[in-house]
Amino acid sequence: MPDITMPKMGFDMQEGTIVRWLKKPGDAVRRGEPIAEIETDKVTIEIEAFESGTLTEIVVQEGQSAPVNAVIARLDGGNGSQAPVPVAAAPAVPPPAEVSPPPAPLPETPAPLAEPPADIGDIRASPLARRLAREYGIDLRQVRGSGPAGRIVKEDIEAYLSARGGAPAPTPVSAPPPAPAAVSAPPPAPAAVSAPPPAPAAVSAPPPAPAAVSAPPPAPAAVSVAQPTAGAVVPLSNMRKTISRRMIQSWQQFPHIFVSIEVDMGAALALRAQANAGRPREDQISVNDMVVKACAVALLAFPNLNASYSDDGIILHPTVNIAIAVALESGLMAPVVANCQDRSLGSIARETKRIVALAREGKITPDLLQGGTFTVSNLGMYGIPEFTSIITPPQAASLAVGAIRRTPAFKDDSDEVVAKHLMMLTLSADHRVTDGAEVARFLNDVKRLLEQPLALLVG
Repeated sequence: MPDITMPKMGFDMQEGTIVRWLKKPGDAVRRGEPIAEIETDKVTIEIEAFESGTLTEIVVQEGQSAPVNAVIARLDGGNGSQAPVPVAAAPAVPPPAEVSPPPAPLPETPAPLAEPPADIGDIRASPLARRLAREYGIDLRQVRGSGPAGRIVKEDIEAYLSARGGAPAPTPVSAPPPAPAAVSAPPPAPAAVSAPPPAPAAVSAPPPAPAAVSAPPPAPAAVSVAQPTAGAVVPLSNMRKTISRRMIQSWQQFPHIFVSIEVDMGAALALRAQANAGRPREDQISVNDMVVKACAVALLAFPNLNASYSDDGIILHPTVNIAIAVALESGLMAPVVANCQDRSLGSIARETKRIVALAREGKITPDLLQGGTFTVSNLGMYGIPEFTSIITPPQAASLAVGAIRRTPAFKDDSDEVVAKHLMMLTLSADHRVTDGAEVARFLNDVKRLLEQPLALLVG
């Protein structure tokens, strides 16, 4: 009986998580056919069967993790009809006929729960949204998607959870205390009124004093009402765990130095408009492509910024492989444009579009996420004028690109004020590898290339 094991998809991969099984026990499987979606610390990808047969057992259920080379499922060369495992595997892919009878799930989800296995795979939803739906027992057909083409994303699941309940019970429980407090508060008023009567009445006045002392307790009760209720805990994905681990490693072990420079992008924008005129969208050049090209040219003159620190010395990388930071709903991914030093501006633009599309579609392969020697992170599309980025180990530097702003500024050295298109660049560098003066020279080189962009076409 052939075993299906957790594949090793990357040099540093230690384990993987089953996002979704594409087959259920009893299904026929052909060699080369996708059978499951696997999430690693970098990517979510489909894995294929290496042999044909019948899936008889799912060892690792959806949402569970397994180390590399561990058995996750088993195949049988027969028809698989004798396999007793479908019952155990029911939580992952429940048979339609057997799930509908139990009445227990009905209060949580509507009656159509009996049918999801037949069509749940047709619902457009991200892998992370599917996993959260399974963990919280949500029928994806009840969730309205806000992503492209109605795709369900993580935020839609969180909104559904909030609308479905949000644990309102604790609030009424803690709310009643103020009522007694309000009742106990009036006694001080009679106490004040009883003070003017004759001495005997004055003798009776002290009792309200203790009542006044007892009045403060309502204040703590009111504070307890304002305390937040417990929220839902969203499990960390492998990608988020890795991002957390590596960012902590970078921040604690890499002495960061930050240097910024302002660039006049007027000439670059004009050249870009000319270059893109009449070109199909897939061949058009972006501002980020021009920044990547400028960095590739400048890094050849500043090898310490295209390097890595080690206890034995500084490792100078022979090629310029620039990682492009891409924001995904599940985290941050940085696919790599390899050999930028040999690529034209057009080649960089085409390759960047290709790998970014693969990352957003969940089709990126591990080899496209490895070997980066420098990172470019751009938040300009969000209108962020300036920010700093954390270096990605083991790289030595990362460039943060801000938004282009139309700003009044002096023209050259004259007193004339004109409108300029200014963009802020901030380099984060490993102080063990380089110093502020070298970083400043590098940024000035990048600035020169962007302000005289014809050099990017011939470089």
